[in-house]
Amino acid sequence: MNRTELKSKAKDQLKGRWGLAIITILVSNLIINTANIVRPLDFVITISENLYLTLNLISLIFGGVISVGLSKFLLNFTTNREEPQFTDLFSQFKIFFKALGLHILIGIAILFTTLLLIVPGIIVALMYSQAFYILAEDPSKGIIECLQESSNLMYGYKWEFFVLELSFIGWWLLAGLSLGIGSLWVNPYQKVTETNFYLKLKYNI
Repeated sequence: MNRTELKSKAKDQLKGRWGLAIITILVSNLIINTANIVRPLDFVITISENLYLTLNLISLIFGGVISVGLSKFLLNFTTNREEPQFTDLFSQFKIFFKALGLHILIGIAILFTTLLLIVPGIIVALMYSQAFYILAEDPSKGIIECLQESSNLMYGYKWEFFVLELSFIGWWLLAGLSLGIGSLWVNPYQKVTETNFYLKLKYNI
């Protein structure tokens, strides 16, 4: 798997469409990672534990369905099967409970393996990293089926995906130096590259 090729392809796909990618991925992150985004603000403003718990609950309840919606958007964005739209983010509520179940199972699997050792937790996260794409492509598939297919796809490719993720560290450091503003561009760049990784794995395109 050629990392340079995947990243170059992502840059080409983002040309002229940065705005759509930035706003869609930003909104998805605000929903999926609400509590993690707000928590650092506790140093500036007082955030009650009740509010923090509420935000965690929002992330838990809606994290799955928004993750599938984001995967749908990214697949449309990279393949042009359909015109990618911001509303793709909210297009998967018809499989809300299936997406929720997938989200919870992945979270539990990562949590328990991380409690044993950090490395097994990372391995599990990599193993199930493609599950939301799989469900977005075929909503009729079951939760276990998505997990198993992701595991099969990632067999022999977990290290390559891990290194691909590490290759964005420099960009994230630069984003940090810009007080986080640069993350508006780094995040779409990384997400589109990850989607190209999935397409390469599954379809060799």
